[in-house]
Amino acid sequence: MMPLPPSHVHLWCCRVDLRAAEAAERRGILSDEECARADRFHDAKARIAFIVARNWLRRVLALYIPVPPPQLRFGETVFGKPFLANGGGKRAIAFNLSHSGELAIVAVADGMPVGIDIERIRPVSSDLLAGCLAPREFAMLAALRPALREESFIRCWTRKEACLKAIGIGLNGSPSSFEVSLDPSRARLLAVESDPAEADLWQLADLEPAPGYCGTLAARHRGWSAVWMARP
Repeated sequence: MMPLPPSHVHLWCCRVDLRAAEAAERRGILSDEECARADRFHDAKARIAFIVARNWLRRVLALYIPVPPPQLRFGETVFGKPFLANGGGKRAIAFNLSHSGELAIVAVADGMPVGIDIERIRPVSSDLLAGCLAPREFAMLAALRPALREESFIRCWTRKEACLKAIGIGLNGSPSSFEVSLDPSRARLLAVESDPAEADLWQLADLEPAPGYCGTLAARHRGWSAVWMARP
């Protein structure tokens, strides 16, 4: 099995923009439920991305536990965060998956809940800005030069989404209820509306998975390091 020190979070990134024939081959290790979910995508590109990302997740997790990729079973929390339902005995593997554009990434940790989000840098609508940002974040973004705002918001969004995914509520949580840094070189949780002491418990790491993408890894623990195991 792949060694995984408690202080490390392993990152595995791959491309999901494969040809239909290649995606069909990767579909073979997916569960019936995953195949049904794939078939609900009307857009062929989105369907292929889903299949390849789920295949990648299974193959990565099977490196850490003595269960073959097709035999892995997943459950979901009440908010939809997936977990391994048939893990590797005493080894409690935590993981999180994100995919955007042509990339998918899996974060794996030894028992430490993690959240990861990657995004392709792209234009965003004003409606999304209004629904996501806390008032102070909105002011910080507005103070930036227009050329910097697009990427700064995407970075801000990945930091918020990674935190929400780490605690297992994802988009069910309110991204405007807490504040993160907009500093492109230092990802931080700055403040949580409901608990002034909460931000000090968190550690965030900026990710650069590929040109044109950014991301964040987050955990409600401190003292860990992100380790790239594979990237495109």
